[in-house]
Amino acid sequence: MKLKTLAAASTASLAALALLTASGLTLGTAYMDREVTCLFNMVREVRTIMELEVNLLSHERESARVALTQHPEHARARDAAEREVRRWLDELRTSPVTAQSAGAFGAAELEVERYLAARAGVGERALPPLEAQLARPEEADRAYAALERLLAAKLAEAKVARARVDAVNWLSNTMSLGAVAALLAGILAALWQVSRRVYGPLLALRAAIDRYGAGSHDARAPQGGLDELREIAVAFNDMAAALDEQRRSQLGILASVAHDLRNPLAALKLTVDRLRPDRPLPPEERLRPMLARIGQEAARCDRMLTDLMDIARLEGGELELRCEVRDARELAEEVVELYRPTATAHELELSLPEEPAPLRCDPIRIGQVLNNLVANAIKYSPRGGAVQVAVAREGAEITIAVSDRGVGIAADDQARLFERYFRAPSSGRVASGVGLGLWAARRIAEAHGGRIEVTSAPGEGSTFTLHLPC
Repeated sequence: MKLKTLAAASTASLAALALLTASGLTLGTAYMDREVTCLFNMVREVRTIMELEVNLLSHERESARVALTQHPEHARARDAAEREVRRWLDELRTSPVTAQSAGAFGAAELEVERYLAARAGVGERALPPLEAQLARPEEADRAYAALERLLAAKLAEAKVARARVDAVNWLSNTMSLGAVAALLAGILAALWQVSRRVYGPLLALRAAIDRYGAGSHDARAPQGGLDELREIAVAFNDMAAALDEQRRSQLGILASVAHDLRNPLAALKLTVDRLRPDRPLPPEERLRPMLARIGQEAARCDRMLTDLMDIARLEGGELELRCEVRDARELAEEVVELYRPTATAHELELSLPEEPAPLRCDPIRIGQVLNNLVANAIKYSPRGGAVQVAVAREGAEITIAVSDRGVGIAADDQARLFERYFRAPSSGRVASGVGLGLWAARRIAEAHGGRIEVTSAPGEGSTFTLHLPC
């Protein structure tokens, strides 16, 4: 799992949980608001019914007073009570009628209207007081009874609505607590994932780096956690393995250089021992070869040290080119003539074009490349084998090809031939070396804007071709 995937998944999960919680709370709040509104309307209806009963009672009382006293003041009070009864009855009609209270509402409305119709004109007909007082009392009783039934129905509905509000309130509180618990659980899960997949592997990687920096070269980082951390751990392990391999190669180089230097130094030591001051000098015919041997071995040591210094410069990016225009034919001829006296066991062949092949190059560095190629061709060719050096012009390039009939190089090894410290197994069985000559030659060729190519087959020899721009 990648870091961005973990972050996106955690964020999406927490966002979805928060959205779900918010949606639930919003729906719960809306439902509770509706129920509270319904409960408020019911409370208002109950108040209306109670006001209607009170005014109905006032109307009944004032009607009885009018019938008994025929006093205008009571008549005005009765009329006012009747107006209030009708006003509250009209307000009750505007209230929403539910299925549970529809029958009770209709009956109450009908009985109140019947009562008002039965009481209409009482006192204007000058009835006897007792007769007026007792006129049709069942109309008032039925109206009161109908209003009580409507009131009971509304109270029952209010009780049910209150129960629903309490249930929604409990559910809302439960959802809130559950949402908080879920969010905390999600945050803890995200932190646990971060700790397991990010923080733990980072600590392990840092510990491996600290151990490696302290000198424990076998320290390796565990490859766990997120993909990015695993890739970092793999890169660190590969780097550590490459450094170990480079360290072993450098130790091998030191051993090889020490071995290669020991031979000319041993020859110099033997020769110098024969020229000690306490001994007479050998005859001139013997002295001259000894001095020539000393010069050759000193030149060999100087060449090895120069190669090492050039490699150090190449490694540090400090290769300096002192370019001038030279004829490639002259450079090739100088190298061949340099090796011709010493390579008596091989036949050196030189093929040059008739026309000049001008190059703008550092002649010392190009000579170093050609020296390396010719020396390798001689080294890996059998005794009596021919080494060919051919200069040609191909379009905008000058090519210098060095061919031999030596052991050859396998196709799988050719791809790595120019790598630092690499030596093909076939060449390692023929001659010693450190595997830096071809690497340095390629770097020098690339610094001139050129390249080196190789064609070879095992047992058939090799051809190294240096391509340089005109």
